[in-house]
Parts: sequence; structure tokens; C-alpha cells
Amino acid sequence: MTKESFVGGQSAYQLDDGSYSIDAGENDIRAIYDQENAEIKFFCRYQRDMNFYDKKLMAFATKHGIDTKPCTVSSEY
Repeated sequence: MTKESFVGGQSAYQLDDGSYSIDAGENDIRAIYDQENAEIKFFCRYQRDMNFYDKKLMAFATKHGIDTKPCTVSSEY
């Protein structure tokens, strides 16, 4: 997803807090893998960016046939 949808096409990498940088170091959105529930949660740094990233994530999920269950977008983690 990071190579296809974000700046520079860079890979995601894990940060010290366990979250993943997925936007080529811009630090505006993070992904956290919830192993217990087998789901990936996304958190925006700024509330103003949530709609922008939600559209990117939904487009990626639709293109790749990924099931998206109802979710709540958050600007905090």
C-alpha cells in the first residue's frame, strides 16, 4: 500500500512505539496492527487530514478487494 499510495513509493517501516510509518516519512498517518483482532488501524496526525487519507485507504481497499468493516476514523492513538 505504501509503495502504491504515498509519496515516493517507499516501503512502510516500524517505529519505536510499534506503529508503522506508511507515508514515506511525512508522519501524518500511522498504521498499527492489532494482532488480537487481526486488523490494521490507521491514525491521522491531524484531524483535517482524515478525509484525505480515508479516501486513499478506501480506494486501495476497493482496488484490491479488501473487506472494510465499519470503522471510526481517529486523529489520536
